Amino acid sequence: MKSSNFLTLPSKPRFGWMLLEAEGKNTHLEHVEDVIFNEGYAGLVRVINYLEGLKELFAKGGGDQVKITTKWDGAPAIICGIDPEDGKFFVGTKSVFNKENPKRCKSNAQIRKWYAEQPGLQAKLEYALKYLKPLGIGGVLQGDLMFTPGDLQEATIDGEECLVFQPNTIAYAVPKASDLGKRIATAKIGIVFHTSYDGATIDTMQASFAASVAGLNRSRDVWFDDAIYKDYTGRASFTPEEEQQTANAIAAAKKTLQKIKQPKFDALTIGNQEFKNVVKIFINTNIRGGEQIGEPSKFLKAFINFYRERLEKEIEKSGFQPGTKAYENRQAKISAIEKFIADNMNDLLLLLAEYKRVIEIKLLILSKIQKIENLGTFVKTNDGYQVTNPEGFVAVGHDGGAIKLVDRLEFSRTNFTAEKNWSKT
Repeated sequence: MKSSNFLTLPSKPRFGWMLLEAEGKNTHLEHVEDVIFNEGYAGLVRVINYLEGLKELFAKGGGDQVKITTKWDGAPAIICGIDPEDGKFFVGTKSVFNKENPKRCKSNAQIRKWYAEQPGLQAKLEYALKYLKPLGIGGVLQGDLMFTPGDLQEATIDGEECLVFQPNTIAYAVPKASDLGKRIATAKIGIVFHTSYDGATIDTMQASFAASVAGLNRSRDVWFDDAIYKDYTGRASFTPEEEQQTANAIAAAKKTLQKIKQPKFDALTIGNQEFKNVVKIFINTNIRGGEQIGEPSKFLKAFINFYRERLEKEIEKSGFQPGTKAYENRQAKISAIEKFIADNMNDLLLLLAEYKRVIEIKLLILSKIQKIENLGTFVKTNDGYQVTNPEGFVAVGHDGGAIKLVDRLEFSRTNFTAEKNWSKT
């Protein structure tokens, strides 16, 4: 069965940085390729170094300072632990970090007050408050909730009786007769912890990835684990041919990077916020339709059409009339993007070639990690359970920073349209 385990990186990497939404909180991780648009030339240099370090890991193995963690497809995200300001245990979603009205639930009364209109989420938080407190969490942890009472199902997969739980898009299956299956069968709640927080107050806490659960109290009511990837089989190693293929792709990325000077590269990415923001929307739209970035020149032509249609729909929907300031502003934006692309066509083609190459290297690395088998991952269809890979992985630098490694065509496109079971009434 396919794995949801993890693996360890070299002890002295040349990389490691944190890509978080705000103030050290693990509320959002960027896809490795999107760092190119978000951080420009310096971001791409770091990405190449990061991928080169991963290549060395899978070629040589070993190391204990940088880790890869599996990105479990749980929901909702649960933040729990001791509030350092009053010493009380709390649970919550990412709203515990709200600047205004932080929802740190320390009683069922608070959960019912704040989540009265979300009974499904309310019930899960009440279970979390009841069953996670006895674990003895001394600080603050973040994890993905995998199941609560009533979520475990039984199914026969490849002729084997399994326990199945589906917290979000991906369904997880474990043989009932296995030691892991027996542990899960007796549990009331399941959670995988991946991030720890440290600080004098919750507002000032900083995130550290690859959290360990070694010090937590064991409980029959809770199946919990951390997300640290361990390759006990030795199968997640490059063959000489795969190592050479990855090395060639990295060398090509370095060579292409030398063709664009840093000021120019930054002007095409972080220097043009409108292009950066909308091109990422366009990429996600393509992924929803089952397409990745194709031939760069065709991609740019399609992007121009997408951009023009996007603003024309905005004009039509808002009823802006020719001659008005709002109408003319949007027409000017269309003309500006068309001129920007025409004036920078050659450099944009190189930029998109780099973006594609980063994805190529990422997929080579993912193909190795996904070979490890332990807990089965599936997508439920009308015909039963279809084997799929885990949601993805998080590469964690030696300084605690992290980025996502996800096959966006396989997982993200499904996730865009997936119904979130835990958010139902």
